[in-house]
Amino acid sequence: MAVGGHGTDILPSWLAILWTLVFILILAAHGRHVLESQGQRRYWHFGHVLMAVGMAFMFAPQSIDHFNIPAGFWSLAFANAAIAIVLWVIVGAFAGRGTNPLWLLMAVDLGAMAYMWSPSGFQAGITWPLVAYFACQAVLWGTNRMRAFDERTVFGGAVAVTADGALVATVAEPLICYKDLRVSMATMTLGMAYMFAAMQLLMQ
Repeated sequence: MAVGGHGTDILPSWLAILWTLVFILILAAHGRHVLESQGQRRYWHFGHVLMAVGMAFMFAPQSIDHFNIPAGFWSLAFANAAIAIVLWVIVGAFAGRGTNPLWLLMAVDLGAMAYMWSPSGFQAGITWPLVAYFACQAVLWGTNRMRAFDERTVFGGAVAVTADGALVATVAEPLICYKDLRVSMATMTLGMAYMFAAMQLLMQ
């Protein structure tokens, strides 16, 4: 059995390596989106790059992981990223700036990654809802229904009057690029759901 980044036997070595390669491919795909995007969209894709890196290290068996990065580093990095998004959303709401709800999902996702890497262990009351949450995300991404969230604005948004008397509404900046993200995002969220379920079962 392979030893995952959390120090727990979770997969046969061949399957752990396969999942690691899958997340490296996801990392490459979203890395390309980072380079090709601008504005908020670029930072949003970078969040997925960060998550893909964390998941690749989580699945990687010790036989191919020679970096020995402590779990505490990952937990702190993801927690700080989640907090930064929440603070940015709050500041934007007070400034009247509309927020795309996908940013809120990103904050939850990064917080879940911090929990996954937490050295304090898993709690069933937290882990199983996260399994359901990421499984639902996988379905929404796979069926392309997540794009409906990209068309909405929450926590802010303002209406202004221009010099000629016209009303202009401030809406959230779209985040999903024209590229088809169904495969990469559905695979990533499904992999996260699996990891949470496997580790919770092994810790019982």
